[in-house]
Amino acid sequence: MTILQKYEFAAKGKKSINIGVGLGDSEYHNQKILTASLEFTKKFNSNVLLFGKKDFLKRLLKPTPQMRLVECEVPEKSIVEFLLKNTIQAIVRGSLSSSKFIKNLKTTLRIKDFSRLAVLETFKKHQFFYGPVGIDECTNLKNKLLFLESSLKELQKIKIPPNISILSGGRLGDIGRDPTVDRTIQDADKIIKLMKGKYPNLQISHDEILIEKAIENKSNLIMAPDGISGNLIYRTLVHLGGGKAYGAIYMGDLPNAIIDTSRIGHKSEIYGALILALALSQ
Repeated sequence: MTILQKYEFAAKGKKSINIGVGLGDSEYHNQKILTASLEFTKKFNSNVLLFGKKDFLKRLLKPTPQMRLVECEVPEKSIVEFLLKNTIQAIVRGSLSSSKFIKNLKTTLRIKDFSRLAVLETFKKHQFFYGPVGIDECTNLKNKLLFLESSLKELQKIKIPPNISILSGGRLGDIGRDPTVDRTIQDADKIIKLMKGKYPNLQISHDEILIEKAIENKSNLIMAPDGISGNLIYRTLVHLGGGKAYGAIYMGDLPNAIIDTSRIGHKSEIYGALILALALSQ
């Protein structure tokens, strides 16, 4: 059973909830979100509320009884307010602006730090958890360790034994070539030591810069050296390399499930994110 299939199994066992999905300024991407939402509501017993500005909502197809259009001037703000009031029980970012959405998450929900754990798939159909994907995430050793601890909890929720690969900016033999590369290698070694000390039976390895080795070893949780390289790897895999994304789970002190998506993500990413949102909702 793949990672997405495990979430789909969990989603089928959940009661009906309201999931908010954000619409941006592109009619093309909004129609893609609508199509994915229609397919989702046909298969799962939940409702989808589409948040967007009036000019873009009126161009959409007529929704079904399980779908509702929510007109708002600032959808990045309204969708979070609806979550806070429990009018919706989960959020999928959809095609909303990432920076505006994150800003409203922090101010409305009064949270400082969070990270995102993506569910990705290679073109050969190997699925794995991955992060960081935010350019400002995992900037130091402390945050990297917090990311791993939060990720382990997500794997535990769907009962997947972790097989972790830690990536760095070079091979061990590259130490001394560049201070930034050295730091990523040293961080990776420290992470292995600290995590092994806390979880002696944990399957975790430092695969250096060899991401292909992590895939060959069937790692189900891969951590990039930092958020910038992580974002670039994600984009290369999904937008250039024939891979897929199924959304990214916001991890942190959150009131309910929040799932990130690329604003230009494929329909399969929106559909997968809706499954994650339902499966992880409280």
